[in-house]
Amino acid sequence: MSELERLQDTMMRYLLQPDADNEADCLQWVDDQHGLAAPQRLNIYANAYKARLREVVDIDHEMLGLYLGDDLFEQMVTGYLAAYRSSYTSLRQYCDRLPEFLHQAPFFSQYPILSDLARFERRLFDAFDAAEGERAEQAVLEQIPPQQWPGMGVRFHPSVQLCEFQSNAVESWQALKRGIAPPEPYWGQAHYWLLWRNRSRVTEFVSLSFWQYRLIQGFLGGSNLAEQCDVLLDTFEANETPAQVLGAFQSWLEMGIISRLVHE
Repeated sequence: MSELERLQDTMMRYLLQPDADNEADCLQWVDDQHGLAAPQRLNIYANAYKARLREVVDIDHEMLGLYLGDDLFEQMVTGYLAAYRSSYTSLRQYCDRLPEFLHQAPFFSQYPILSDLARFERRLFDAFDAAEGERAEQAVLEQIPPQQWPGMGVRFHPSVQLCEFQSNAVESWQALKRGIAPPEPYWGQAHYWLLWRNRSRVTEFVSLSFWQYRLIQGFLGGSNLAEQCDVLLDTFEANETPAQVLGAFQSWLEMGIISRLVHE
């Protein structure tokens, strides 16, 4: 380990756990300055570092914070800061492991809706921050020769996100966003959601039925139209399936989430 790496590692240990031993290790590189003793300067830096990370969690997960209340939110943030150090040059990714923390932490894991709330808010960020891409128009359907339909695949806009939750996390998020009390939490009933960034660069989301979720999931996985119609035969009659899929295509084109249609 180089001298610089040793300094960085020592400083990071102090920032995450500013005890007497870590402070003593750091003080060999810090001088008194501007009327402040070296321990005071270190303490100011450590407090500012943690305060900035707390601010990131608070901003990124506003509805989760409202759901928890001040005391539990502070308990969550303290635990998360202790469990996960910031390892990115940008704070955008710092809370990416918050759903994992809430799922595993002994206290918070008792309430699975918390992990789902955090995961939903992360997916909103993912949809908003996704790369831009082309968006196909309705007329694209008219340009496809009949013989190409069975082998046709779908490429979605980069912002498209699929979510499956076993709780009413999104419904609770919506209630908090409207300023009303969230519904009683429950667990064990699947809910499916589609998130994307629209043409006006606003993030949207909509509830999906299970067949709609499977349809998008299959196309995201590279399946073609014929394969997807076969998958839906347990939901619709064979003569109904093409019309249902075509209706889905038209809806997706209107939403602006299809980048292009591809043909094998």
